[in-house]
Amino acid sequence: MADRNDTVLVPGERVQPEVDEAEAVRLLQHLYACSATHVEELSSYDDKNFHIKVESSTSCDVTVSKNGCVLKILNSLDSKFPEAIEAQNRLIQHIAEQGICTPRPLPNLQGKLWSLERLEKSGDVRFVVRLFTFVPGRVFVGVAYTPALLHGIGKLAGKMDSACLSFSHPAFSNYKRIWSLTEVPQLTQFLTCITDPQQRHLVAKVLRDFDDSVVTNYTKLKKGVIHGDLSDNNILIQPSASSPGEFQVVGFLDFGDATHSYYVFEIAILLCYVLLGACAGEDPIELAGHALAGYLSEFPLPKPDLSVLKICVTARLVQSLVLGAYTASVEPGNKDYVLQTQSKGWSLLHTLHARPATDVYTTWGRILKQYNLFFQF
Repeated sequence: MADRNDTVLVPGERVQPEVDEAEAVRLLQHLYACSATHVEELSSYDDKNFHIKVESSTSCDVTVSKNGCVLKILNSLDSKFPEAIEAQNRLIQHIAEQGICTPRPLPNLQGKLWSLERLEKSGDVRFVVRLFTFVPGRVFVGVAYTPALLHGIGKLAGKMDSACLSFSHPAFSNYKRIWSLTEVPQLTQFLTCITDPQQRHLVAKVLRDFDDSVVTNYTKLKKGVIHGDLSDNNILIQPSASSPGEFQVVGFLDFGDATHSYYVFEIAILLCYVLLGACAGEDPIELAGHALAGYLSEFPLPKPDLSVLKICVTARLVQSLVLGAYTASVEPGNKDYVLQTQSKGWSLLHTLHARPATDVYTTWGRILKQYNLFFQF
């Protein structure tokens, strides 16, 4: 098993594989005996993902639907820890059996759900390669955030975490990534990428608050296996069949950040991206309350967890801003994707940090009451 420190990004490390569409086609043919008819690269922070359609299901040794499949080449850092890949595959199977929709891994020619491969430009470094089913829909980006949609997303997230209560895997107990909220204190190593002194000062303040309020109270928080990255890019939605012009949640994507951690982190990450995606003129705190209500209706959290929810949301926002700036500095070709948070994130951080926790919790408590939910923060 890889050492815990081997799986956490350090400054100066470049981990995204160099793979183009032509090599993705070659990997698909070599590992799965499938011939591609259409290839489209999908956005990703550290990995490389390709949506691929094939000639026909008879040309493959695996069953691929007419919607195609997704070839995923994992980054070099996570490829060092194949035990976590096994854990992720078992978790995906577990929650799928509980009715949670998510892409499923497909076996290669060796009957395995993943393999370690050298790439044309990787030298001796090998990368984990996997093939997933493709679930039709769109990610939760660029649509109007309605209370009904947000409540549905929160509710499905709560159902997923309820399903995770009965799941465990030893690899997750030792698996940490820089995107894990437990690693927020490690962001001090990346602050040189924040050039604005006022922004850097605010980030440092949030990191201290997180340490004082959350880290020191870990023993009081509810713990288990979590998805770990319920961002808008990992939430799959489709047009609503009953409400024209609106959307409904379908499922969740990408369990690469799944680990054994604190459940308050799960909902905090989701709420962070709700705040970022809220339209101008709307109160993002109010909108987040509807997602929180959905989550708590399926997965109640006790007062010690809810009392640190605001600082956890703020810490995730800081994490996104800092790591986005860092990743753009080492992967400039991917900056449009990794800097999505920046344009709105800094003003939101100032606003959220300045807003008293009592005000935030009062607003959320009022929203919860609309759903006949009563929780103490």
